[in-house]
Amino acid sequence: MLLKWLSHLLSSLLVASLCALIISTVLSQTLMSSHYLEGQLTKADAYNRLSVALSAQVVQQSDAAANPLVATAVSKILTPDVLKQKINTAIDQLSLYYQGKGPAPSVDLSEFAPQVQAAGVPLPADNQLFQPIKLVPDSGTNKTVAYPGKSFAGAHAAALLSTIMLTLLLAAVSWQRRRYGALPGVAITVGVFVGALALILRSSVGALDHYIKFSTSSNAFAPLAHDLAKNITMDIGNRFGIIALICLVVGIIAGVIAGRLRPRIPASPGRQTPRGAIS
Repeated sequence: MLLKWLSHLLSSLLVASLCALIISTVLSQTLMSSHYLEGQLTKADAYNRLSVALSAQVVQQSDAAANPLVATAVSKILTPDVLKQKINTAIDQLSLYYQGKGPAPSVDLSEFAPQVQAAGVPLPADNQLFQPIKLVPDSGTNKTVAYPGKSFAGAHAAALLSTIMLTLLLAAVSWQRRRYGALPGVAITVGVFVGALALILRSSVGALDHYIKFSTSSNAFAPLAHDLAKNITMDIGNRFGIIALICLVVGIIAGVIAGRLRPRIPASPGRQTPRGAIS
C-alpha cells in the first residue's frame, strides 16, 4: 500500500516537472533565443517591410511628402540591410540584457537623421529617427532590474534535475512493485497537458485577431509586431503539439509493453466450478 501511494505521488510530481521542463526548453529555443527571433524576422520579410513603412512614415511627417524624389532618396538611406544590422544587433543585446550581461537595448536610427535631412526632408524634433526605440521598458533609477534570463536558466536546470531524479525514483518503485505502468502513464498525462497547451496557443491566435485590434497607422513597427506575435505563437503551439504527440505515442506503446511485463497471478488449484454452475 505504501509503495502504491508513493508511486502515485512520484507520478504527479514527475508530470509537473516534465511539463515545466518541456515549456522551459521550448521557450529557451524560441523567445529566449536571438537566432530564433532573427529567423522569424527574416521569415516575415521584416527588414524589407520596415524599410518601406519607415521611409514612408518619415516622408509623410514632413513637408516633402508630395515629392516622389524625396521618398526615393529616403528609401535608399533606410535600406533593408541597414535596418537588419541595427535590429539584429539590438536583439543580440537583448539576449545579453536578459542574462544581466549588458545594458538595456534599443534600436537607434538617429545617426541617419542628418542624411535624411540632406535628402530634402525637414525632420521635426520629435520625429521617430531622433527617438531610440527601446526594446525593454524603462525601470527607472531607483528600481531593481529583474533579469529573466538568470531566473529562467535556474528554473530550467531545476526542472531538468528534478525530472531525472523523479524518473529514477519512480522506476525503482515500479521495479519493487513489479508494475511498470507508472512511467507510461506519466508520458500519456504529459502528452494530454502539453497538447491542451498547444490547442490553447493555436486558438489564441484567432482570438487575438478578433478581440484585439492593432493600430497600424501611428507606428511603422506595429503591423510587423502584430504579424510576428501571430507567427511566433503559432510556431510555439506547433512545437508543443509535436511534443504532445510524441509523448502520447511513446506512452501508449510503453503502456502496452508494461502490461505484458506485468506478472500474472496463477489460478488457485483448489475447488473447481461444478459443471453447469454459474461461476
